[in-house]
Formats: sequence, C-alpha cells, structure tokens
Amino acid sequence: MPDSYPQVTPSQRFFGKFALLIVVLALIGNVLAFAYLRPYGILRELSPLAEAREYIHQRFVGEVDDQALIDAALSGMAKALGDDYTQYFSAEELSSFNEHVSGQFTGIGANIDIHEDRLRIVAPLDNSPAWNSGVMPGDIVLEIEGKDTLGIDIFEATRQLKGEAGTKVTIKVRHRTGEVQDITITRDTIHVDSVMGFRRDPGNGYDYMIDPERKIAYVRLTQFGDSSLEEVKDVLTKLKSQGMNALILDLRNNGGGLLDGAAGMADLFLTGGKTIVSTKGKGAATETLVSSDETLLPDLPLVVLINENSASASEILAGALLDNDRALLVGTRSFGKGSVQQLLPLSGGTSAIKLTTAYWYLPSGKLIHRKPGAERWGVDPSPGNFVPMDDEQLRAMLIKRREAEVQDPYAELDGPVTPKWLREVMLDTPLAAGLEAAQQMRLQQGWPQVGIDRDVALAKPTEREALQTRKQELTDLLQQVDEQIEQLPAEDRP
Repeated sequence: MPDSYPQVTPSQRFFGKFALLIVVLALIGNVLAFAYLRPYGILRELSPLAEAREYIHQRFVGEVDDQALIDAALSGMAKALGDDYTQYFSAEELSSFNEHVSGQFTGIGANIDIHEDRLRIVAPLDNSPAWNSGVMPGDIVLEIEGKDTLGIDIFEATRQLKGEAGTKVTIKVRHRTGEVQDITITRDTIHVDSVMGFRRDPGNGYDYMIDPERKIAYVRLTQFGDSSLEEVKDVLTKLKSQGMNALILDLRNNGGGLLDGAAGMADLFLTGGKTIVSTKGKGAATETLVSSDETLLPDLPLVVLINENSASASEILAGALLDNDRALLVGTRSFGKGSVQQLLPLSGGTSAIKLTTAYWYLPSGKLIHRKPGAERWGVDPSPGNFVPMDDEQLRAMLIKRREAEVQDPYAELDGPVTPKWLREVMLDTPLAAGLEAAQQMRLQQGWPQVGIDRDVALAKPTEREALQTRKQELTDLLQQVDEQIEQLPAEDRP
C-alpha cells in the first residue's frame, strides 16, 4: 500500500527545526522577563544574594566553601519564618533526619525542641539512656560537653546528642525545680516499647488488667510509631476477649509521631462518620479525617490521661475522643504542637526543607497549636477533671516509676490495686484519679468528677510559669556575667 503522507525535504526539515528553536527561545525569554521585570521580580529580589556570593569569592581573604554558603543562606531563610518546626536540611542533615524517622538510631533517647532559644527536653523515652540517667520532662539543657546551648538549632543539638552506642555525653540541665545538674549519659541503640501495661509480668511482657475484679485495663502508649497501631489493636483485642469492662489509656509524656497512627487509634473507639481532625493550610481547602464503620470498641468506657508533655499525635487522639464525647480526659492541658510539616526535596534531591504547611484543628474547631502569646491551645481535660502535679511531684513520680523497673512494688501489694495505693506508693495522682473514675463509672453509670475546674487549675501554673521564666532569664544573665568575669585578666577580676 503506498504511503499517503507527503515527503519532507531536507530543507523543510531544517527550517522546521529552526522555527521550533526560535519558539522555545522566545518562551524562555518571556519567562525570564516576567520573573525579572514584574514588580519585585524573583530574580531582582535574589540578585543581592548572587552579588554577595560573588564578592565573597572575589575578595574574601580566606578559603571559601561554596556549599557552606548556600546551606547557610537556605538555613537563614527557614529561621527567618520564626517557626520552630520549619528547618532546612543539608545533605548530611537530611540523611540524619531520615535515619531518625526510620527509628534506627543511637543516642540518648529523648524528644527535644527549642524553647526560648534554649534546648528543652520534651520527654525522655521510657527505659532510654536519658530516662535511666535521670533526665526529666521539661529540663532545659544549658550545656552539651561544656558548650553553651544558647541559640542552638534543633539539628545541631541532635547531632551533638547522637553518637555511637557505648560513647558518653555530658549535659548540664536545669530541672523545672530550678536545680542545675550535670548528667553523663551513655549512648545506646534506642529500643522503645510503644505499648506498655502498668507492670511487667513474669514473662517480661506486660500486665494490662490493673483491676482484675472489675475488669478495668490500663494501656500506656509512649509514641506513635510504625507498628504502634497494630500493637494497640492486638492488645485491645485480647483484653476484649478477657471481658474488659473499661480502659485507661495513658498518653502522658507521649511526644507524638505518625498522624495515621493517631487517626487509626481514634477509629478503634469512634463509630463511623465522626470527625477526627482537620487541617487548614495556605490557600488550600480544609482536609478532614473521618472515622470509619470498622470500630473495635464503640461503647467501652474510656479514660484518657494527658499532661503538658502529651504532644502532636497524642493531642489529635485525645482531642478527637473528647470532642466526640467518647472519653473522659483526666490530667492537665497538653503541649500544643498542632502543625503539619512537609519534607520538600530541593534541586538534586540531596537537600530538603521541612516546612510547616498547615495547622491541626480539633472536631470542635479549636486550634491545637500553641502560637506565641496564645491563651488557648492544645487539649484540656474534661470539665472538673484537671489533676495537676507540681514539678516536685512529677519528679518523684517518675523516679518511682524508674525504680519499679528494678524492684516491682506491685509484688508487695496485699490485695488489689486501689487509687489510694497509687497515690501513696506510686505517687501517681492522675492515674489514681483515672482508676477512681473508671471504678465509679461502672457503679453509677456516669462519669464522676475526680479533679478540679479548668480556671483553678490553670491559674497557678500560669503564675508559676511566669516566675520560672523570669528566674531562668536572671539565671542565664548571671551565667553570662560570670563568663565575662572569667575572661577578664586575673588582676581585674573581683
């Protein structure tokens, strides 16, 4: 069959390619002109950066690391946003970040953040080197290996705290009590049980039935990791088969983790069609996560324990259960970390920027995130169920919990676990209140009030926090003065 298409001559082919090239160049020219000539065009805005880089290369007296210049510029852009959770990752930092997210890392084992330009321990992970060395939630890290942490960024702090298993790092911390302490920690590979019971059983597993007579169970969730949802589901399925009548879910000191894990756990307790959490970003429609019809425990009486170190995914789970009238929340107001970060690869894929792109909102519409100067944030316990602990009480409780890993106090208990015993022996007032609430719920078919009102609970911490902040400012100032005195010649020192 003859070809029905006309033949193209070599000259026609040449002129066709030439015409295509002209069109492409014109398009590129238009794009560049638009970028440069439009008001405050992007090329015009960035030209000072290029000029500064050129001056540095031409005139700086020392050696120039061009990649270091680029990394510093990008890091500065991220810091200029004033958001603690937005961060630029160089190639080295990105590799370290991916390693940390995967859960395969060695270090001291603590969730950290930057608070008022200082490194802060949000919470040490249970049974981690930091936990076993005496690091406490809320500790301010003043020094790492003798170097002041004032102004340190989160990656640099992580880099200094991480290291090979068996190596040591010494940090100077200021506890929330005001006490300053040097703590030497031996780094190790971090293995954390994300789902725990109230005590170890003879097989070194966990006993979850804290009140066997009333069939009240206790589950402590330390983080939302890759396998946490399935682990919780397995534990709850077994407890359900044992006739569980009520559950205490402990989210205290849980620094969060995967959003999918939090939503999946809310789905275990919520019937279908309930709002779990919503996200709102710049110029984007609201995205809402809704519970499914596959509910494991739709009617089980549920008590959730939270405190000021319950953050991120913990707040999503607690808030979803509270706002849907599905649980009694006992404890104190949560941390207030309710922002969404995306890891966005930059050119070449070896570096990236972790950018805050949205905020989380509870089903009631309340913003979880604590913005500077905010009076409302996070998740509050149910009305009348604030059960606060001061710094000394929290410290004593955590020390008691550490000791319990070595010598089980439950083994010496004569009779069942009672709220009174939890308060007096384990020094755990919120858990005692949670158990009391679960026991009374079974008797009177309604949730009791086991704490105090919100306004009363928040008044004292607000005043205390203001005084502690002022004390820290004065302590830091005194430390700076001491350092300046040490730098003076010996004959000029007081």
